[in-house]
Amino acid sequence: MKVIFVFVVFASLASPAAAGVTIERIEESALDDLIQANDNRLVITFMAAWCGPCIDELPILNNLYLKYNEKGLKLIGVSIDLEGPKAMQPIVDKLKINFPIYWYGEKAVYKFKLNAIPMLFFVKHGEIVEKLYGRRSKRILDKKIKEFLK
Repeated sequence: MKVIFVFVVFASLASPAAAGVTIERIEESALDDLIQANDNRLVITFMAAWCGPCIDELPILNNLYLKYNEKGLKLIGVSIDLEGPKAMQPIVDKLKINFPIYWYGEKAVYKFKLNAIPMLFFVKHGEIVEKLYGRRSKRILDKKIKEFLK
């Protein structure tokens, strides 16, 4: 009995959440549901593995996510890579990203009229209230997120 108990405790410590983020495909309806939730304060970062500024910004966003998650911030990443989730996964693993990242592919470019990445969407109560194009400093993003959560 003691061996089984120890194994159960060990298995729970090795849960997927503790292991890191696994990028999964997200369907249009599921992404729309995330955006249209009335009770959310969601920031979406659109990115690609080939985008240097996107990769540079990920650790900043991760730190801000850890700082503001308990204050109501929801943050997700959306990969637009043509190659699927496998393109971004090694980067997410290396950077030890904690917020969920989904693969939506190039459809996002057309659906959301993305003309630059990285691009951040600030979504409040189901409405996109602001879009930020290009890489931003930690100071600027921290200030934006603080204002957004008010």
